[in-house]
Amino acid sequence: MIIFIKLLTVLFLFGWIVFGGWLVTKYGALFGPNPEHADESPGARSFGIAHIAAVWVGFFALGIWSLFR
Repeated sequence: MIIFIKLLTVLFLFGWIVFGGWLVTKYGALFGPNPEHADESPGARSFGIAHIAAVWVGFFALGIWSLFR
């Protein structure tokens, strides 16, 4: 059972890395200025990017922690 959980964790981490790569390749479309919301400040966008990066790194760290525990 432990091997199965570790395998699922490895698959999760692989998928999480692919998801992070997709976020990086779609950076302009996802995190760029929105023409419909011209009043959105660059600070609001950078806070959103920092939040997404923190969540991504946090889940990756939890996956690594659970893998080697």
